[in-house]
Amino acid sequence: MKYVLFMAFVGISLFLRRYIIRHVFTPKRKENKNYPNSTYENMEIELGSGTIRGWLIKSESSKGCFLLVHGWSSNKSAMLRYVDPLIISGYDVIIMDIVGHGQSDSLQKQVSIESFVQSITATIDYAEQRADINSHAIYVLGHSMGGTAASIVNATDRRIQALITDSMPTSLRHISQSMAGNITLPYRPFGWLLISWLLLRGGIFKKAKKEWRLEKIVKNQQSPALAIHGTEDTKVPISNVDVLLTHSNFKQVIKVETKGHHNCVKDNDFWDNIFRFITDNRQ
Repeated sequence: MKYVLFMAFVGISLFLRRYIIRHVFTPKRKENKNYPNSTYENMEIELGSGTIRGWLIKSESSKGCFLLVHGWSSNKSAMLRYVDPLIISGYDVIIMDIVGHGQSDSLQKQVSIESFVQSITATIDYAEQRADINSHAIYVLGHSMGGTAASIVNATDRRIQALITDSMPTSLRHISQSMAGNITLPYRPFGWLLISWLLLRGGIFKKAKKEWRLEKIVKNQQSPALAIHGTEDTKVPISNVDVLLTHSNFKQVIKVETKGHHNCVKDNDFWDNIFRFITDNRQ
């Protein structure tokens, strides 16, 4: 009887593991159905882990360059909602699909936080190599998981002039909920197992536990960081910014009265807040 129970437990565990990997760890590849309103250039960046594909949209004055980073299981089309005000204000814009998302290929079976971090760093490298981009004024705007990964980069990479996060999860618990999407799993034990498997399969468990501790990351932002979060975000609750208010060196945290996980940009003062932050914290 014990043997039967043990085998049943093993079978259920393997099934659950495969299900989570297939439906959570592997982001759905969404097609880019929308394209920029302005003239754009297709760009490619070769990495050891895959090929990043994105768009470069040039402005007339090139005051700086904004790198827009989408969230888990999203793509660059979803970030077009940020583009027009930046172009009008004189900033070049780069939007890329993170490795394993959209049109970007991945040679690895596992897409992880590391995939986001590598993609952001490689895109900053790309911008620095372009003579027609003002690489001395690189700004990063990351949505959801893209904001979390960008804050990891900003904790060590001094090339970022300012970081803006939109609806960023600040705990492993809310990262797991954000990744799971419509899959409802209790954080204990399934959510923690989900995160552990993600880090372990991504080959970064020790690094994430030692170097990428979020409570340490948010205290060590190298460049000025601004967090914007909707008060009625049910996917990544507004409580996520509490740690930024009390235990971080984020320069500013703004709560906006918007519903949903993707609608902070609809706040009337969204862009005024961002451009004022950039002006007040120009390095």
